[in-house]
Amino acid sequence: MQHIHLPFGGALWELSNYPCCPVLRSRHSLSTLPFYSITLWIILGVLTFPCCVQCLIFKVGVLGPWNCDPYYAKSLPAIASRLAVGRINEDFSLDLGCTMDFVILQEACETSKALTSFVQYENAVDAFVGPTNPGYCNAAALMGKNWDKSLFSWACINYELDWVQGYPTFARTLPSPTRVLFSVLRFFSLANIAIVSSNEDIWIDTAAKLASALRNQGLPVGIVVSMGNNDTMLENTLLSIRNAGEIKVIIMCMHSALIGGVQQTSFLIKAYDMGLTRGQYVFIPYDTLLYSLPYTNTTYFPLQNNTKLRKAYDAVLTITVESDLMSFNEAYNMAKRFGELMLSQEPEQVSPLFGTIYNSLYLLAKSMHNARRTGKWFSGSNLASFTRNITFSGFNQNIRMDAQGNGQTDYVILDTDGWGSELYRCFYVNLTLDKVLFAGTYIHFPAASPPPSDSSCWFDPNAICAAEIQLGKLAVEILLGILSSDWMFKSSLVLDLIKGMKYLHHREFPHGRLKSHNCVVDGRFVLKITDYGYNEILETQKAPKETPPPEDLFWTAPELIRDHESPRKGTYKGDVYSFSIILQEVVVRGAPYCMLGLSPEEIIRKVKKPPPMCRPTVAPDQAPLECIQLMKQCWTEQPDRRPPFDQIFDQFKLINKGKKTNIIDSMLRMLEQYSSNLEDLIRERTEELEVEKQRTEKLLAEMLPPSVAEALKTGASVEPEYFDQVTLYFSDIVGFTTISSLSDPIEVVDLLNDLYSLFDAVLGSHDVYKVETIGDAYMVASGLPKRNGNKHAAEIANMSLNILSSVGSFKMRHMPEVPVRIRIGIHSGPCVAGVVGLTMPRYCLFGDTVNTASRMESTGLPYRIHVNISTVNILRSLNDGYKIEVRGKTELKGKGIEETYWLVGKSNFTKPLPKPPEIKPGDNWQDMMTEEIKSIFRKANRQVDKPKI
Repeated sequence: MQHIHLPFGGALWELSNYPCCPVLRSRHSLSTLPFYSITLWIILGVLTFPCCVQCLIFKVGVLGPWNCDPYYAKSLPAIASRLAVGRINEDFSLDLGCTMDFVILQEACETSKALTSFVQYENAVDAFVGPTNPGYCNAAALMGKNWDKSLFSWACINYELDWVQGYPTFARTLPSPTRVLFSVLRFFSLANIAIVSSNEDIWIDTAAKLASALRNQGLPVGIVVSMGNNDTMLENTLLSIRNAGEIKVIIMCMHSALIGGVQQTSFLIKAYDMGLTRGQYVFIPYDTLLYSLPYTNTTYFPLQNNTKLRKAYDAVLTITVESDLMSFNEAYNMAKRFGELMLSQEPEQVSPLFGTIYNSLYLLAKSMHNARRTGKWFSGSNLASFTRNITFSGFNQNIRMDAQGNGQTDYVILDTDGWGSELYRCFYVNLTLDKVLFAGTYIHFPAASPPPSDSSCWFDPNAICAAEIQLGKLAVEILLGILSSDWMFKSSLVLDLIKGMKYLHHREFPHGRLKSHNCVVDGRFVLKITDYGYNEILETQKAPKETPPPEDLFWTAPELIRDHESPRKGTYKGDVYSFSIILQEVVVRGAPYCMLGLSPEEIIRKVKKPPPMCRPTVAPDQAPLECIQLMKQCWTEQPDRRPPFDQIFDQFKLINKGKKTNIIDSMLRMLEQYSSNLEDLIRERTEELEVEKQRTEKLLAEMLPPSVAEALKTGASVEPEYFDQVTLYFSDIVGFTTISSLSDPIEVVDLLNDLYSLFDAVLGSHDVYKVETIGDAYMVASGLPKRNGNKHAAEIANMSLNILSSVGSFKMRHMPEVPVRIRIGIHSGPCVAGVVGLTMPRYCLFGDTVNTASRMESTGLPYRIHVNISTVNILRSLNDGYKIEVRGKTELKGKGIEETYWLVGKSNFTKPLPKPPEIKPGDNWQDMMTEEIKSIFRKANRQVDKPKI
């Protein structure tokens, strides 16, 4: 983008990035200009610039932690951007009206520093691809709104950004990871989630924002924790997950082990050692949602070379962007063969995030094309809104956006076979249809089935699921929960079912319609069977037979499914088969065949036409082995091999070892366990509350004096207080305005932070109170809020000498050749102190003493401590060896002309003091200092620009 400065009117004409008109930016409000001036500008603009002026270059900033994170560096952002921009500029289907260019922008790995650096990029580019850290996405999007520059990001999971009115310049380049995760979790009926992150800011913030987004969808996120920095902390993290309750899914926010992520490797191996990868949890890597992980004919060496990791990865389901055109490796190698990558040397490994960067730039170009085609400017809001209804061939997959600008790109669920080092596609995640579809390969769960399913109400937007138990409904809720986990309770209900069917069969009355829907529990927790005899009524009425839907045939014996002419009355052996399917539901707490991941039509087709025989799979740890064997006998393919209910009853009594199943005892035992868990939970929450309280109190104590902070905590009002004798200190940096104008804002921040950290360290050795800092001004008081007799002047004087001594050796980071000179003013007298404000309360000082101390500083000289007569009298009365020189008559604004003094040392003060510059009477020393600073800066810049030989 080019700027053209015109020598009149104080305005700035800009060759616009937008298709039709240049932009007039004035340094003065247009409302202050006369009407004829505005008209003149418009006429001049029309005459000077031709219609439909185009931008010369549209520069995009590709933002990420490319330098500080080695895994992000593997995505080769510069090469990916160069490839995308090169193809965009040569794509004849795109009409941009300008040339796209890019610049790689560095994002610090610490969130606070990343936001600080982002502020500096306002004028560096015309649009952003990024950020990658969700921790400051909201703030960056608000800045983009203020700058009217678009942000195209694949990593900002923050659900608030979907509010177009609040964040009009933000666009996603991939479907929201929350939406993809929700679809997958809904398919497997797994709602209770734990989120674990590695220790970097970017992943800690990702975990927090992911938890917020999932909770916004109504899912119960039980725990959000980082994995810690050592083996003990990692073990404690996994123990906290194990003890967190009904956790079924563990989402890992860290770099994938498959691309070399050390943290995820350590996490999974430790989980394996602790026995947490045996099927009770499903582990899901988060970062693979952000790119297209190769899987076809791809061997992953981290799995091949690490036996423990390979076994642990059997519990991992990998969700990644589908490669429906070609794999990432194939697309990358093809670009390399065509000479498009221009690699100086072949990288050891390339992260598939390379393709995501490429697709993001291409999506931005497509949006520019759409905006230009409709005659719109390339404003941030326009570019974000014109992502709607876009479809194009991305790096190695088709990219689709719907009418609302939401990504519709397909995803896949990958799994290992339990012993190899390759991944296989098991399911498609079709976001357009909002369905998860079987892809031809079954998932290899470590326990032969997924974890027990959660209630479907978690995924129903019209239902309410209570994540916490209300004491008034304790018994009922515990009853429903005990069915997640207590064999005695389950066996009690199953035995009631067996007794009921035994009774019917003894009276030569087959049920014919037995299924879990026909089993009800009464107020005494006794299971009863309903709907028997219904088929006889239909047969008597000669009602026509109807073909039931496939999901209603799960309980029907295979021989009855095959025989369309079978009697409606049913058979005894058919009832035994139906019982076995109900037993599976009770044992795994899931729907029939839930662990297979097949559609009802596919299941019934396989049941109807074996081999192989299609039946549910139940893990050995979900029920006694004898119960599982009995279940398999009852669903055998040959009806005559199924045991009758008399035999089933006898075998089931042996399973319980002759014990009578008592629901009330089970309830009391579980109530006792719940009470114990509740006490632990309350104690844990209390400890967390105490930690937060201590943090708040510490922060308050740093903002206000301790006495004032205590009063505010108790709710008491803080009355203004009069102090008859205090000493105040003011200092500022000589030439600070000039230094600031010649430095980057971040360099100014670093300067003040380093200098004031030095001052703060000095303050710790003296009885003083830091009042505030404003810009380069530093204000300190002694004698308040805690009175200290007549020591206040000495404390400030000693502190001033120490500060002046430390400043003598202080160097700026970015320009060490420029001396940092301060001038100090001191004055003693009375003042009033009090707390001002409610939202951000401040402890402020008022009175003439404050004004005079400030005047002493502003009329001082570099490397000098300027002292008023009131302070001099106190210092002399102490007889402590202070060295004071007369400065002479000095005019103080609002005070007139007074005799003032220099504090130049102390008899027992041995630290070196910087030598003040020689200033003759009448010298304009401010201009001298300014020119000196500018000269040093110019000399340094010439050294930087000088060509190297």
